[in-house]
Amino acid sequence: MIQFDRLKLICSLDVVENINEHEFQTIVKDGDITSYKYHQDTPFYLLIRKDFLQNECVIEFTGKILLDRYPELINLNNIRYCIEQINTLGICIIDTDRLLQTANVAKCDVTRDISSTEIKSIISHAKQNLTNYDKWEVEKYPNGICIRNKVTTDRYKKRICIYDKGKELKQQPNTHFLQSLHQSQTLLDFYKDKVRFELNIGTMIQVRKLLEVADNSLNNVLSSSANPILTIIDEAIRHNTNSRQHTTFKDYVNGLILTDCHNDLAELEAKVRALSPKGTVIKRKMKPYRDYFLRHNEIPALNIHNLLA
Repeated sequence: MIQFDRLKLICSLDVVENINEHEFQTIVKDGDITSYKYHQDTPFYLLIRKDFLQNECVIEFTGKILLDRYPELINLNNIRYCIEQINTLGICIIDTDRLLQTANVAKCDVTRDISSTEIKSIISHAKQNLTNYDKWEVEKYPNGICIRNKVTTDRYKKRICIYDKGKELKQQPNTHFLQSLHQSQTLLDFYKDKVRFELNIGTMIQVRKLLEVADNSLNNVLSSSANPILTIIDEAIRHNTNSRQHTTFKDYVNGLILTDCHNDLAELEAKVRALSPKGTVIKRKMKPYRDYFLRHNEIPALNIHNLLA
């Protein structure tokens, strides 16, 4: 089942009623109320904007709205609970049934949490195996990286972040969220050694294309059987089952030399003997290659594609 850590929904004005004007910001232009806006960042992100000029309501929230159920992320089975969580705040009343029936998804973050202790190897693999370094680039992200394509047009932008979710939850910005939980340690235990893959989808056209849905209706999006994270990973990162991860340039050179000899130590030794001057201690000359070969063949090749398939 597809999961999300953020949804931005567009719905009709009458879906959101009973605005608490003490909690909402009232925007006035030329003496007329043009919109109401509510915003909070903690313990979960929530934005509600009732826009009379655009004749629509915008409701945007993150997966932390699930509180202790956060590991579920936002999905088809708990979307009603997410909306009910907003209604418990006492800031407005959302017609849950109408929202679920009529809302469209404008933006979303598709999310997968993978159990792995290999976050460093995953990041190293991604950095070393971009399919096209002119098209894709890697940028820093707290406890991880983001991979994005080098375009300026929003409808073509693609961005996927890979990071250690367990470490991220322990950082100061999440303190209020953790304090709001009944069992914060249970949640932290769940996210220990969890690598998060998060795909940011920023336009309605991209939502339809990447989730392979005919329209942006909330139900269709939540019911999508597509795997857009894998789609972008395969587009951005080479799928190479024999790929080795190099931590130093010397390692990289040794790997290239072995690859040239078809990863055959006997073939490499024959070349070393043929190219080395008399008196060369072949055993000593071969030692770094033998060490490299043994070290890298003890560890199974990392395959990000298989993690997400």
